[in-house]
Amino acid sequence: DDRPVRADTIWKPFIAAIHGYALGGGCELAMTCDIRIAAENAQFGQPEINIGFMPGMGGTIRMPRFVPRAVASEILLTGNRLNAQDALRWGLVSRVVPREKLMDTAKEIANTIITRGPLGVRAVKEAIIRGYDMTLDEGLLMEQMMAGKIRTTEDFIEGARAFMQRRPPEYKGK
Repeated sequence: DDRPVRADTIWKPFIAAIHGYALGGGCELAMTCDIRIAAENAQFGQPEINIGFMPGMGGTIRMPRFVPRAVASEILLTGNRLNAQDALRWGLVSRVVPREKLMDTAKEIANTIITRGPLGVRAVKEAIIRGYDMTLDEGLLMEQMMAGKIRTTEDFIEGARAFMQRRPPEYKGK
């Protein structure tokens, strides 16, 4: 397979902590991440059209998957920017926080994720990515198959046992 390795083909979560300008390739890189947190000063856009060019690293493909098509079209065809609040309103980011809390917020999310079962985390990310282009029936079947495999793992048994015993689980990735 000669396709490049991308964040959306690696089954570990990627978190983007964005401040300042995420324009062109920076915006495209941010869109490859699973969770995007923006500082209040962040700006997003694809200004390539301003010089008679176009995004070449996924901007025209990813942007309409994250924001409504009309909004994506306006951003891509005009080169206009979104501020952090508009990026939140349209779904390009999941949170906007003060600049001084940006990294702490990203780390807090990461620390939460690492306390979850690694096999479940991997499966959730894979299901989100693979299921995006599937029909509902195909996606549900894939999800059932993946859940069935996880249900037989040591991590699932440990997670259920820890829940019943009201203690933190000790996952081993098995």
